[in-house]
Amino acid sequence: MPVCPNCGVELDESARHCPLCRCVVEPDDDEQAAGLAGASFPEKTVDPEQFDHLTDAEKRKAFLEVFAVCVAIVCVTLLAVELLVDRRISWSLYPIASVLYLYVLVSIPVAADTHRWRAAVLVALATPLYILALDLLDPTRSWFLVLGGPIVLIVEGSILGSALSISRLRYKGVNAIAIALVGAAAGCVGLEAVTDLALQGSVALAWSAVVAVTCLPVAGLLFYLHHRITRRASLKKLFHL
Repeated sequence: MPVCPNCGVELDESARHCPLCRCVVEPDDDEQAAGLAGASFPEKTVDPEQFDHLTDAEKRKAFLEVFAVCVAIVCVTLLAVELLVDRRISWSLYPIASVLYLYVLVSIPVAADTHRWRAAVLVALATPLYILALDLLDPTRSWFLVLGGPIVLIVEGSILGSALSISRLRYKGVNAIAIALVGAAAGCVGLEAVTDLALQGSVALAWSAVVAVTCLPVAGLLFYLHHRITRRASLKKLFHL
């Protein structure tokens, strides 16, 4: 069976042109006279199915490019709508900042690939910057230094601290759950302390104290079970998963 010399597509016996790239296979006299036999065509035709054969790095790059274009379209559209309706730029900056923050949250883990801790640190840095941007968009009030920033730092600190502590455990069992409970209790206490100082000027722990009193004894029990009874036992073995 004949094959197109340009793109390699299999042709019928009587075919004179490639049905894909239109390359002349058996040019007739009229086409030779018109000089069409030497028409320029792509050296290689890209098959859409070849996307499945791309490397992981190439797929990530393609995704990031498409996602960036989509984000740019959304941002430009928001600005255009406000300019056409209100003849100024004000409220559109808030959704634009949120869209850009979403882009950072999605693109950093994709670009980092296996470097999970690097991605976590970059996302942790992006979050307070996003909160600061929202604060700066409204010059009439300032709440980042007294409320927004401390809340973000406490939440991120409790999450990253717990995750780092769990990752450094040599034997992971119920002690991982205990560390998560301690981090949650510390985060709740910090959140209420910050909000009390910002709104009332003094700290009077209430709901966070209940959370801490509930979580800490359970965490202590789990530490005891791990180190005295089920040491070196994984969660799968302990709960027969």
